[in-house]
Amino acid sequence: MRSIVAVGLASFTFLAVAPLLWMLISSVMQQQALTSTPPDFSAGSFTLDNYVKVFSSAAALGRGFLNSFIVALSTTAAALAIGAPAAYALARLSVPGANPILMMILATQMFPGIVIAIPLFIAMSRLGLIDTQLALIIVYLSFNLPIVVWILRGFFLAIPAGLERAAAVDGATMVQVFSLIVLPISIAPLFATAVFAFIESWNEFFFALILTRQSAQTAPLVISQFAGQYQTVFGQMMAAATLAVAPVVALAVVFRNRIMRGFAEGMVKG
Repeated sequence: MRSIVAVGLASFTFLAVAPLLWMLISSVMQQQALTSTPPDFSAGSFTLDNYVKVFSSAAALGRGFLNSFIVALSTTAAALAIGAPAAYALARLSVPGANPILMMILATQMFPGIVIAIPLFIAMSRLGLIDTQLALIIVYLSFNLPIVVWILRGFFLAIPAGLERAAAVDGATMVQVFSLIVLPISIAPLFATAVFAFIESWNEFFFALILTRQSAQTAPLVISQFAGQYQTVFGQMMAAATLAVAPVVALAVVFRNRIMRGFAEGMVKG
């Protein structure tokens, strides 16, 4: 049994890590060596020119990174600010129709994005929000908020109700109980949820492609522009992708313990 589990874990790890390793290797290979069949892995095929050329176009890439950071950070902050109180209300308060509300929240995740692409574009166009960071923040918030509510609700349900009752006996209001009791002991799931929302917003491509033109382009869109009509400079594309992936990978590695603990606690009764 242990051998089967070990093989399964090894296979999963390989499937998860292999694309990242190939991206990293491709980012330091010459175009000709990378596109040859089979790829040429000789010592002379490796170079740092891809990174040099990417940094030479740092203006566009830097703008994309800045847009991604602003949009992802704003979306994460808004999702937590709205989602945490909503999750607590659904977990602890006698909200009429709480279960149907939860099902409706979950149902929003069942529709593919392309279904609402055209109506969303029309709505944003009439509001004058095309090619703005605000448009992306609104759209990303609509996708991240349901996940935030579900994860945090599970954790809030797992908190002993006696803590809240004791605070209420001492005269604390519901708002004080939430802000002074519940939130301080919910740092781990809040942090894990924030990281999840940030990464989801950072990596999103489809709606950024539809709703932006030039000034609000995010990092994934800038990276896609390395694919031209007649040639795709794979090495430079992979170099740019490596730079874009590095922050979220570093975030996940540095705070992996908190993330794992937060999701584990948040899913106890989710």
